[in-house]
Amino acid sequence: MKIVRRIIIAIVALGIIAGAVYYKYINTITYFNDAGTNGNTIGNLYGNGLFCETDGVVYFANPTDYNRIYKMNPDESDIEIVANDSVYFLNADSHYVYYSRQQNRDNSQFGFLNVNVNSLCRLNKRNKKVMILDEADCNACALAGNNIIYLRFDDELLTTNLNTVKIDGTEGQQLSKLAIDPRCVVGEKLYFSGVENDHNLHSMNIYSKDIAYASAFNLWMPIIEKSNLYFIDLDSKHRICKAALGSTDKTVLTSYPAQSYNIDGLYLYYQSMKGNPDGLYRVDMASGAEELIAEGQFNNINITSKYVYFADYFSGEIYHCPVRGNAVSKFDPPILPLDD
Repeated sequence: MKIVRRIIIAIVALGIIAGAVYYKYINTITYFNDAGTNGNTIGNLYGNGLFCETDGVVYFANPTDYNRIYKMNPDESDIEIVANDSVYFLNADSHYVYYSRQQNRDNSQFGFLNVNVNSLCRLNKRNKKVMILDEADCNACALAGNNIIYLRFDDELLTTNLNTVKIDGTEGQQLSKLAIDPRCVVGEKLYFSGVENDHNLHSMNIYSKDIAYASAFNLWMPIIEKSNLYFIDLDSKHRICKAALGSTDKTVLTSYPAQSYNIDGLYLYYQSMKGNPDGLYRVDMASGAEELIAEGQFNNINITSKYVYFADYFSGEIYHCPVRGNAVSKFDPPILPLDD
């Protein structure tokens, strides 16, 4: 019996050790993506990436709780707090959520020490552990395959430049000394409006750093969806236009100039500039019909499969409206405690 008991104890001990080793292993490995994986829609990232839908879950910066990261179902049920970080520019893949950490306002996980409060981060969906990908002050970011493309502030030179880092935190490097907007990523190619000599459309290979000329339109905030290019046209009094990618012909989509916009395939939402009145408008891209959704000054337009979200420009309060409806109300999620 003593021998059997010792064997059982040895087997249990080995099981515990094996479990501990496996647990340590799965918490150190990185799950890489298929080529061409992107982490959020281009339009949402132009709206500061406050909402990000992936695998039937919406991750969002809770406006009632210092923009801390929460998650919910697309119909806004089952709201949960995910981490104590205040976030924006949310991106996600099957295993991780990526974001730029905002300046936290109270006792976050880094407390009064104020350490890495504006860094680029990766959060593990399974165990909610946070990994810092870049400790520097980071801003707009986008997932491109297994790389994050992002704006990074250089404390020594006091300049902002375009950088990239792998999702495991390795191979960080500068892509450009210029502050090129990283948000229009299609697969693993970056499209951007020129920042030096023109406002035409350019593309960048994020591996070779080669830059190519993509379109002669004088544009801002390009969004590429399949073979279509959407943009604020600086030659059409800032109205939003659509063109086939590579074409020289364009179609004006909006009645008024736009300050910001987003698209969901069927509709275009935009904040008018010099509208009658100013407000958030919705355009049916099939029929061209245009309707006022909410009067006022709004920004940070984000779209999920169920709702369009937008922020009051002055108060920062978030409002929402069904993507196929027009009932506008304040988005007022609860403040929840974070489990230890």
